[in-house]
Amino acid sequence: MPELADTGRRIKELRVSAGMTQHDLAGSEMSSSYISLVERGKRIPSGRALKILAARLGVGVDEISAAGEPVESPGRVRRLDLVGRLVAARRQWEGGDAEGALSEFRALAESDPAGRQDDVFTEAQLAIAEILGTLGRADEGAEVLLRMLDALAPAPYAEARLRALIALADLLESAGRVQDGLRYALTGSLECADRHPGTGFHSLLVLDVLTRCAYWSGCPDWAPDTDHGRPPADGVFPGPRAVIDLHRALDLRDRGEAERAAALLGECARRVTPAAGFPLWEKINGHYALLLLDRGETAAARGIVERGLVVASVAQEPGFPLWLTTAQAVGAQAAGDRGRLVELGEEVAALPDTGRSHEKAAALLEIAAACERAGDRERAAGHFRYSAELFRRAQAYRHAERARERLADLLEKRG
Repeated sequence: MPELADTGRRIKELRVSAGMTQHDLAGSEMSSSYISLVERGKRIPSGRALKILAARLGVGVDEISAAGEPVESPGRVRRLDLVGRLVAARRQWEGGDAEGALSEFRALAESDPAGRQDDVFTEAQLAIAEILGTLGRADEGAEVLLRMLDALAPAPYAEARLRALIALADLLESAGRVQDGLRYALTGSLECADRHPGTGFHSLLVLDVLTRCAYWSGCPDWAPDTDHGRPPADGVFPGPRAVIDLHRALDLRDRGEAERAAALLGECARRVTPAAGFPLWEKINGHYALLLLDRGETAAARGIVERGLVVASVAQEPGFPLWLTTAQAVGAQAAGDRGRLVELGEEVAALPDTGRSHEKAAALLEIAAACERAGDRERAAGHFRYSAELFRRAQAYRHAERARERLADLLEKRG
């Protein structure tokens, strides 16, 4: 059996020769730190991880685990060329040229089927759909994925099919179509539960998107709690685990179990750093600050918000810090600063309604409640009404009903 250090060194040699960074090789399933540990012989990659790494590097598993030099076959050269083009297109996209990357991914997807590996086709199609989603063209992206699913229908439970289901559910949730997303997330969950070989690797990704879609659809019990309590894999899946915990905490809060919600979200906030992605980190910390404000822990909540806004400023994050701003607005109400509450509430209300409109709706619901506590019932009514409408558009009908109930209670009191 080859030495662990030899395996790590071989992975590094292949990665460098393919012109890939540790981030490129990690993809969405692993972290750069995990790849670094493997390359330095500090971690033993599982058999499944070796298969994933080999596929990304365009080699067989034996070429990673064997000490000898790989044979430069025409097929391997062709694969390395295609993988190199995939990596270059993704770098082009990450560099800000989404349209140029889209064109390159389409060229890869439309290349000669006789000389094209199926995994390259899959990666290109998934990237096309993801880019279209970020460009606000979710319907086009969904069509790409639906065509993939139609082509893969004769071979159910294949990895490519499962990845397409996950991507489609994620795309639809991101576009504010949570119940449409839930349908495909449930399909993916059922196919994972079939225990077909090779699908267990994606089970956490399925649970992530299923938990999100189920929560916003008002059916949180549809997402199984099978992952809860499992220790996180070192360097693998930090994002999905955190998202699952976040939405489980939100459901606990909605059920009136504030203590359990705060404990779960507090642990999540301690575990996740900005390196996991600022949008996720910001969301977790903003929600945690809101829970602390509900419990009267205003100083702790203010510290979280101030630190988060400093990180956003230093990192020059382009996205609007929705949940930190919402917590800041609610904190202003707790401090008696009604003017600041109104200012921040108007800033949130003015955000575009595209994308995750259910997130904006939930933020407005928090601000509406703060306005009501501050005695500004007119402005509270407006935010409750707007929140209910946004929830309705996003297919989050149970959340919309709760917003309408809050509005009706407020109007009854005002009357």
